[in-house]
Parts: sequence; structure tokens; C-alpha cells
Amino acid sequence: MTPPPKPAWNRGKVVGKKPPLTPDEVSLIRLLLRQDSRTQPAAVRDLALFNVALDTCFRGSDLVRLRVADVATPIGVREIVEIRQKKTETRNARPVQARLSAVTRDSLRVYLAAEERPLHSHLSESQLWRLFKGWLVRARLDPALYGLHSLRRTFPTYIHQQTGNLRA
Repeated sequence: MTPPPKPAWNRGKVVGKKPPLTPDEVSLIRLLLRQDSRTQPAAVRDLALFNVALDTCFRGSDLVRLRVADVATPIGVREIVEIRQKKTETRNARPVQARLSAVTRDSLRVYLAAEERPLHSHLSESQLWRLFKGWLVRARLDPALYGLHSLRRTFPTYIHQQTGNLRA
């Protein structure tokens, strides 16, 4: 007599590439984070982090490695962020550059000026994922459909839809 088959590990789960966020979803999450930032100091950081993630298209591992010095100087917030990617730093010694939009630079200025900003806070990738999942739940989006890589894919997808140019 044969034992009953075990259910597949991925049964009922979304597998494969996670879709990027749509412009409407991005706007909704930004709106909710802006509303929260009026009452919750942590939401100021969340809004800045969300905006930086969208503008830079960095992986989660690179986002959590960003330091204040990478995005700001004593004079102000940088327009271009330059990092060495963790995943490819051994193969590619050249740093990767990303331009920050005016919206992102404004959210970073507010975050850096906040008095209640933790001095030595560090996020792990799992903490970043939990934050992202919380933003999705707050926006009433299904967290099972999206991953941190969705943030990385959002801006390039939007540019491609607008221009039709893959190289852009």
C-alpha cells in the first residue's frame, strides 16, 4: 500500500517573478506614508526609504547598507547616490549611480532634520521586508503578490511603459 502523496511545498503560493508596483499603487503608498508621517516619527523614515528604493532600484541588501553619508553631505542631500553593489562587487569594481528625484530629496531632508531620528538605527533585510509588507497591507494590497524585488522593478517598468525604450 502506498502512502498518500505529500502536498507540494508551493501549493497555494505565488511563485515566479513578482510584479512591479503600478503608478497608482506607488501613489497610494506614498499618500499613506505622508499621512502617517504627521503623527508617527518612524513613518518619516519609511517614506524616505520607500522613495529611495523606487528611485535607485537598489536591491534590498544594498538599501539596508546605505548610510547617511551616501545620500547626504553637511551641505545637503545629494542628487546622485553612488554605491558598490553587494551582489556584484567582486565581479564589477565600478560603483553604480542613481539619481534621486526632487520628491525623494525632499523626503530625505525631512527625515534628516527630524529630531526623533535614531542615531544608530540599522535595518536588516528581513526588517525591510516586514516594513514593505506593512506598507502593502496598509494600502490593501496582497503581500503574497509582491516582494522587495518589486520595488527594484517598479521604476524601470514605468520608464519602459512611458518610452518603449528598453535601454532607458
